[in-house]
Amino acid sequence: MRIGPLADLAPAPGRVIVLRPTAECQAAADAAPVSPGAPSFLQADHLNAYRAKVAAGGVHRAWTGTAGEFSGAFSADAYAEALTSFVGRHEGLRTWFDLSGSVPVRHLVPAEALAFEAVEVEEPADWSGGWQELLVGLWDEQCRPDSWAPFLLGAIVREDGFTYFWGCDHAFTDGASQLMVPAELGAAYAAALGAETEPLPEADSFVAYAAAEQQLAATCDAETPAVREWADIVSRHGGRLPRFPVPLGLDPGETAPVRVRRWTALEGEAVDALESLCRSAGGRFTSGVFALLAHAEQRLTGSSDYLGITVLGTRTQQTAMSHGWFCNFAPVSMQLGPTVEETVFAETVLAAEKAFGTARDLARTPVHVPLGAMVAGGVLAPTELASPQMVSYLDVRKFPGAGTEPFDTGLHFTGEGRTANASLWVNRFADRFEVATQSPDTEQGGRAVVTYVEALRDVLADLGLPVCPVDADQIIGTGHAGHDR
Repeated sequence: MRIGPLADLAPAPGRVIVLRPTAECQAAADAAPVSPGAPSFLQADHLNAYRAKVAAGGVHRAWTGTAGEFSGAFSADAYAEALTSFVGRHEGLRTWFDLSGSVPVRHLVPAEALAFEAVEVEEPADWSGGWQELLVGLWDEQCRPDSWAPFLLGAIVREDGFTYFWGCDHAFTDGASQLMVPAELGAAYAAALGAETEPLPEADSFVAYAAAEQQLAATCDAETPAVREWADIVSRHGGRLPRFPVPLGLDPGETAPVRVRRWTALEGEAVDALESLCRSAGGRFTSGVFALLAHAEQRLTGSSDYLGITVLGTRTQQTAMSHGWFCNFAPVSMQLGPTVEETVFAETVLAAEKAFGTARDLARTPVHVPLGAMVAGGVLAPTELASPQMVSYLDVRKFPGAGTEPFDTGLHFTGEGRTANASLWVNRFADRFEVATQSPDTEQGGRAVVTYVEALRDVLADLGLPVCPVDADQIIGTGHAGHDR
């Protein structure tokens, strides 16, 4: 599985087929009963952003997806049966929201009403320049939270196999959910073709998860220990949330089209060598990641006080295979040596290990509770909530489906809308360690990312690791299709 821009897919030409709800299924979905209760906090944020985008006449491109390869002849009937099975397992994918009033109203499509049919789509006249525009257009039209279905599965069919492509509105999925699509879709398709497959574990309800989240939030206030810890951390950092440590060239409130920029930092045995360094210091690879980020930021800003906001999964054993937004945000805060020369990597790994443990504890409380309390208490200005920098770390090797064709040939991507920041996606793959950003598609934005990864490179080189070179021209790049301008 790769993680990058949709442009990396580069599928071979073929017939383009999409799966749409049958007329009967669509009628049942439109009339789906109300599912009581509020959306999750992150869903509510997404729905508010969608309303604002639509009201401003913008293009809603907050969808995300995966694509990859299947060998063998394509069966439209089996593909439709696989999608029916896949969607039937997940309440989140059978959900849409009525946004006509002031409060979102959730509707839940009954699993027994699901039925899909294959529809062939006209191919682009120029495949090399048109396939991406075609897919982006299909997802722009389909992937929205206020109608059903908020997802679209399709295939680019050739004689020897097909490329699957799946996109889903972000209101109903997170990154981990997307990385599980190849395993679930592959198993469902194999079963539909008559192959013997291992049954997938049950997927617990995202609707129940959202209700439990709301109930927990109702028990919290400004004196809740997790809220006080958040406030203490933010206060120590001047009442500010993290920003990308290199200026991106945007004015306050300004956004620019997104460009996904990536740098492979380590390859092969060098990745294992970094893990060995982390374990020798008494930490894990995860704490080593944040130690690296903290050291790079100190080199760029001179600060000995690191603060990052990380994305943490909130899945339990029962929701391990569920689809929805099963994640939360939490602070990773640690002290480094007073200067770059006095900062020791092994010591920072230990500090990061402790900080990450604190973050895991804080992630049990929905982030909207401490953020709201800090704004109400004057600890945090409302403007700080606009676009803080986030850090996500994934060990892609651990996802179900790793080692199968749909997963190993797969690409995970997001819709390329607009951004005011350069959040980080740090990923460990079977053969490499990679850092990616969704950063402004401007020359200064690109040069800022180059400056940042060069600092990371220097940290790794000082650890004696065979670090990969930084190709500045490749990272900066040029504008490309798929933007929301």
